[in-house]
Amino acid sequence: MERPALKPIGTPAEQLDTPALVVDMDAFKANLLTVQFDNPRMDRSRIRPRIDAHLSPDIAGWQAGYGANGFAATTISQAEAFVSRMDFSQDKSLLILNAATSRADADRVAHLAKNLQTVSIGAESAAAVDALAAAAGSAVYVGVAIPIRTDSRSIGVLPQDAAALAERVKGAGGLWFGGVFSAPPLTLGDRDADPSTALAALSEAAERCAETTGDRCSSYARGSALYDDARLDDYEVTDLIAGSYALGDRRLIERRPEIRPAARILATVMSEQEPGLAWLDAGQKATSIDTGLPLVDGIPGATITRISAEHGCMELTEGASWDVRLGDKVWLIPHDIANTVNVYDYIHAVEDGKLVNIWRTAGRGGY
Repeated sequence: MERPALKPIGTPAEQLDTPALVVDMDAFKANLLTVQFDNPRMDRSRIRPRIDAHLSPDIAGWQAGYGANGFAATTISQAEAFVSRMDFSQDKSLLILNAATSRADADRVAHLAKNLQTVSIGAESAAAVDALAAAAGSAVYVGVAIPIRTDSRSIGVLPQDAAALAERVKGAGGLWFGGVFSAPPLTLGDRDADPSTALAALSEAAERCAETTGDRCSSYARGSALYDDARLDDYEVTDLIAGSYALGDRRLIERRPEIRPAARILATVMSEQEPGLAWLDAGQKATSIDTGLPLVDGIPGATITRISAEHGCMELTEGASWDVRLGDKVWLIPHDIANTVNVYDYIHAVEDGKLVNIWRTAGRGGY
């Protein structure tokens, strides 16, 4: 993708080289207010943003400014990118959701803990706990959180087995028990399921761990609970791991109209030789279609029907009309923002139609 030096601050948005990932600041700030301030189901301090949804320390800084209660990274690499680029205060902890699986993982997390004492990582076996304790030694303290299997197709520990692992963490030197969190489902189709079952399993695990360790147990729920009708207090959830709410994407805004599509892809019409059909310069490499096709924004009746590596085909639905010409700009709403940001080096922040900032996706490629 383009390097930021090519376009100076103040450039009109539609003069950016395409394809470009662009964030409208008004919509972005409105989303932060909607979720972190105006959500009647929770206090804003419960929100723990998932940084893989944007991969940008700048965006994380905005979320912290709006009261986010720490952050969650999916991988150790993502955590490393953010810890080196953000000023984490002691009340802004970082939870790594992927479970440690080796001594090499443990050593990397122990190194992170030298700079951020409130970093914790998932562990779902006694061997992983022992590896983390050995890596921590007497020099640092590493937090260990237990991923909970909340349905038959998720990873993690069964709720009834969590207490024994928590007790092992408490008894190990160099470790502190970081609570329990709901592990993600293994299939994409399960992400939008009713979260009540997952919350109940998480609550059971937290209660068992609290009884065993004698401490109040932190409980981190996936963001699907953000709009659940159940009160999080009923399940004693302490933190909500929320992903795409800040930037929005097609998957979210079609279910939750209060979230605005702050992040969009700017594309250019590169061919329109057939009536009702145009080719854009934004293909799979610019939109990421793992979970679905992007949505055309601002052109009624226009849809993306097929896509190749470099090009996207935009067609009209029957009965619609448009005035699209060669070189015109088209805005696309990504289907899954987390996958999309991972193909861009930079995000262009726009206000009043003009470029106001350029954010680096520092966590890109953090597998």
